[in-house]
Amino acid sequence: MKHNRWQKAFLTALEKTGSVTEACAAAKISRVWAYECRKENPQFAEEWERALERGADALIDEARRRAFAGSDLLLMFLLKGLQPQRWRESRATIPPAELNKMIEVELQRIAKQKEAEDSAVVN
Repeated sequence: MKHNRWQKAFLTALEKTGSVTEACAAAKISRVWAYECRKENPQFAEEWERALERGADALIDEARRRAFAGSDLLLMFLLKGLQPQRWRESRATIPPAELNKMIEVELQRIAKQKEAEDSAVVN
């Protein structure tokens, strides 16, 4: 895609910073104008998304580098992102089948209570 000068500056800054505000400042345009152009030009909108993706890739690369250099916190986040089922924090200590049974009992209790309240209003 052939870009206007401001579009090239915008996309370069967006990739580098991930910030629309900073990208607009670099391109010397308003945020309103940037979003209008994005809305009106699907090709520009695609380039916008690709710039954000490339920027995210760069962040991931840097996070990996730092994680391997000794940041346990970054390492934890990367593992959770790459294998969420394995590394997620489990808050549930009740087995799913038992939890489902408890929910069903509670729903039945609420239904009976509502039924009793409705019949009291009618009488």
